[in-house]
Amino acid sequence: MAKKTQVEILVHTPFNFTNDKGEKTAFSAGRHSVDKDVAEHWFVVAHADQTGATTTSGSDEQLLAQIDSLKTQLDDQIKLNGDQADAIAAKDKALEVLTAELETLKAAGAGADAKK
Repeated sequence: MAKKTQVEILVHTPFNFTNDKGEKTAFSAGRHSVDKDVAEHWFVVAHADQTGATTTSGSDEQLLAQIDSLKTQLDDQIKLNGDQADAIAAKDKALEVLTAELETLKAAGAGADAKK
């Protein structure tokens, strides 16, 4: 059984929603429980607010596998962020060195102009 995440939305403006398959659903003002992809659709977002309440269905094994996958993605992102921080620090150091060289060359050029 594939897991399904239901998100509660609070419709402030009644609307009709047509999904990718052409199926239409009428939403009246009030609370509704919908699939996560419906709740995040731009048209639904324009007419409703997510309340933060969610429910997930699926087997424990599927949910644990999803958690493991998300942990792996998080670890990968943390490593990438660290690598990017190191690259930024190296570029900052190179910029500092080049800025010092530029100031030295400017000072040397100003001294040469003063002698003329």
